[in-house]
Amino acid sequence: NLRGEAVELTGDQPNFNLLRFNDKARSIDVRGGVWMVCADGNYKGRCEYIDRPVRNLGEIGLSGAISSAKRVPYDKGPRSYDIALFADGNYGGAFLGFDEGVADLSQYRFNDTASAIMINRGDWLVCEHADYRGQCELLEASTGNLSSLGLNDKITSIRPYNVRREGPWRRPIPPVTGPIRDTHGGFEGEQSVFFPAPTANGRRISDGVGAATRFCQGMGFFEAVYKAPGPVLSDVVCR
Repeated sequence: NLRGEAVELTGDQPNFNLLRFNDKARSIDVRGGVWMVCADGNYKGRCEYIDRPVRNLGEIGLSGAISSAKRVPYDKGPRSYDIALFADGNYGGAFLGFDEGVADLSQYRFNDTASAIMINRGDWLVCEHADYRGQCELLEASTGNLSSLGLNDKITSIRPYNVRREGPWRRPIPPVTGPIRDTHGGFEGEQSVFFPAPTANGRRISDGVGAATRFCQGMGFFEAVYKAPGPVLSDVVCR
């Protein structure tokens, strides 16, 4: 509650032992800017970004656990971006922030690196491989541990996901393991048919709400159970 013994910082402090205040802070009063506070010295371990007073650091899991702090620019704090990826779990270590999709994080040298993700605005699709391929998960909220999704140090592409435009997210169904045969441009499994690149009148079909199901019903099926993200229909599974 912003009471008791206190120290005032006007600049970076990598070692609270020098202030005789290591692991003592229970609350923080921020009077300007954005500050990164970390559980370990030299800005390591779990870190949080604060831009306003916090009367109880237990709310962010850092009560009596801060060992370093530094000021960061508003335009570089992770909460200023729609999504921020962190190299360490619990939002620690180096981070990169984005306001738009990235088809290949290799260009930022951050592929297969993220261990935590902070979602500040919107829903985001995060995928194992470039171009939104491989295992993908839809994130509607932040997660400090990507291991729980099986994606720790495995994410290579990210993009916003518009549920209203693209429809409810469905995880890809496992590929058919039995014999398949070509049928009307698709590949027939035991209970469904896979269409890699659906067309209408020789042209690719624009994606939109219900577009995949309309395509499947036009082909004589009941519904679409999966479609790949993107501006046009692709990898559609009908049954």
